[in-house]
Amino acid sequence: MPEFSVPGDLSPDHLVAAKIIDGEKQLLTQRIRHKQQELKRLLHEDFEEVGASGRNYDRSQIIKLLMAEPVDQSPTFQLLEPRIQQLSETLVLLRWKTGADTPSQRTSLWIHSAHGWQLLFHQGTKLPKFPADVATSPYVASEAQAFVRPLRPSDAPQVLEAFCSHPDMARQGEVKNLVEAENYIQQLLKNPDQQVPLAIVQGTGLVGLVSASIDSGNRNAWVWYWMHAAHRGSGLASRALAALADELFTAHQIHRLELGLRVNNPASKKVAERCGFVLEGRERDKFLINGERIDVLNYARLITDQAPPITALALH
Repeated sequence: MPEFSVPGDLSPDHLVAAKIIDGEKQLLTQRIRHKQQELKRLLHEDFEEVGASGRNYDRSQIIKLLMAEPVDQSPTFQLLEPRIQQLSETLVLLRWKTGADTPSQRTSLWIHSAHGWQLLFHQGTKLPKFPADVATSPYVASEAQAFVRPLRPSDAPQVLEAFCSHPDMARQGEVKNLVEAENYIQQLLKNPDQQVPLAIVQGTGLVGLVSASIDSGNRNAWVWYWMHAAHRGSGLASRALAALADELFTAHQIHRLELGLRVNNPASKKVAERCGFVLEGRERDKFLINGERIDVLNYARLITDQAPPITALALH
């Protein structure tokens, strides 16, 4: 059995964290990458990887690719700035970065099975190279790589990571483990005529979501959005909302879009107004948050309103 039982962050020197970091490092070495049995030991039978191209690979495909990798072309990565988060008794999320020569943000989900700790899911997102004198976050968005696409069941690990990125994400739903992330997505996908969820993608990874609940009888839609905490302020939410609005007005023939936001959420207010939503009213004391009553601002945008001067993300 795993050596912990209480969810929370783990320090890199924690016994379990050290085991997982070591397993991740083994997968980066040439010696392991060319040994089939070692790879089977470290990769769970349900392992999945999302490659840089956005393509999904299963365990057998990854093992085949690694075994065929020329030794002199095997990458040499450094595992930097590991952040380890226990999600349940059998699941641990590891986030880390590679070095400056091949900058990327990596996300790995490790599961404790009958064979010990094994890698269940992995995804890497390339990061832009910046001059040494430029202070930047590893999550700075590259607009050239950003787009929206329909939400997929395979987005569950990234949805879970987003919900773990900040306490305020709890207001978006109950997602504390991978199963809940899968259920969250399933609920959004089960009625395609009534829900239009679009993933905001940076590189190959989901970093946010824009969605709409459709009232087809009145040709109205209620829209909402959220972003991984590390990607907030990048401008992607506004451009994604603009893309969703275009899709609703054209493909779904919606006439009126509505949204609500807390009066103490200036970032969300900016997103709405940049996308041409007009303030129509205020609901006093609508929410009770941490013992405080909070007003909600109601916004709307009609198909007949002037289009805002914003470049929408492409819909793939």
